[in-house]
Amino acid sequence: MAEEVSQERPAEVSPDLAYELQSKLLDQLATVSVAGAGLAITLIGSLLQGAPGSVWISVVFFGLAALTAVGGNVRLIDGIFHRKAVLRRSRLDVQVAMAMIGAAAGFLSMEIYSQSSRSPERAQAAQQATAPASGDASRPRP
Repeated sequence: MAEEVSQERPAEVSPDLAYELQSKLLDQLATVSVAGAGLAITLIGSLLQGAPGSVWISVVFFGLAALTAVGGNVRLIDGIFHRKAVLRRSRLDVQVAMAMIGAAAGFLSMEIYSQSSRSPERAQAAQQATAPASGDASRPRP
């Protein structure tokens, strides 16, 4: 392991690598955001059908995260073409997008939790569906 570390040559790494990796990270954040919005919309149409309108907050935050990531990537590429320092701004875009994804996931999770506590019969039915069968060997016998 020590030999691997001593063989690293950071001076030989291309200076453009940071920009390329930052651009890929912003692409991935945009993709995760769009997928999260799709998941939230799917859940709103099924499991969260009777939830209040606040359930849409998660979709809004996922959408804002996607816009932030795509906008950050556009600014990064534009800055590179115009030979401007853009990595600091790009890092801020990544942090903001990640925070919005986290907030959206949190809102969605809380809505799922709130919806399950609002309808005890639905929660009880789900619990019974996941309960082990009566002949299950892992169940203690009297």
